[in-house]
Amino acid sequence: MPPMSLRQRLLLFVYGDRNLAGSILALAGLGAWFGGLFDDWWLPIVAGLYGVGYLAMPANRQHEAQAQQAATQANLTDSVARLLDDSRKALPREAIALLQAIGQTVAALAPRLAEGGMAIDTAAALINAVTRDLPETVHNYARLPTAFANLHVVDQGKTCKQLLLEQLALLDAQLRKMADSVFRDDAEALVVNGKFLQEKFHSMSFVR
Repeated sequence: MPPMSLRQRLLLFVYGDRNLAGSILALAGLGAWFGGLFDDWWLPIVAGLYGVGYLAMPANRQHEAQAQQAATQANLTDSVARLLDDSRKALPREAIALLQAIGQTVAALAPRLAEGGMAIDTAAALINAVTRDLPETVHNYARLPTAFANLHVVDQGKTCKQLLLEQLALLDAQLRKMADSVFRDDAEALVVNGKFLQEKFHSMSFVR
């Protein structure tokens, strides 16, 4: 999964239970120093109290997992949005429409990836498509002058614009296949549940 940013890790630490516990003990130590309970070695004492509080508090893995999930979801969806915003002026309108469609598919898949409800190979393919393949495709095209991209034939009788649209359409199709695979199990579970409800209530009469 995409790693959390430095800011996200910092916020997770600052608001974490272990830091709060250490800070409370450290503040208590500062209060004792201001109250005259001790004069010397106040800094090591306060630091030690913080360390005791930090180490004594068990790590909240649930909060860390939730933060990682939120970061994963945000990183993927933001990646496509930033790519579209940064490259919009250099792209033909057909490419913008394809990027928007890709963004919608990624937005649908990101929560499932974040919660771990996706096969490892599918998750890896999704992350690589969004963070590597898609940016490389767009950036390679965006570096070209518009006239050259639209007019010059470069491969198999196709212009760079045509190649871009083909590559984006391929990525869009592959992401849609991933979504179909991921959500097919949910759809099948819904069908099974519907059959169960029909069998359960078919023979029941609610009229007396």
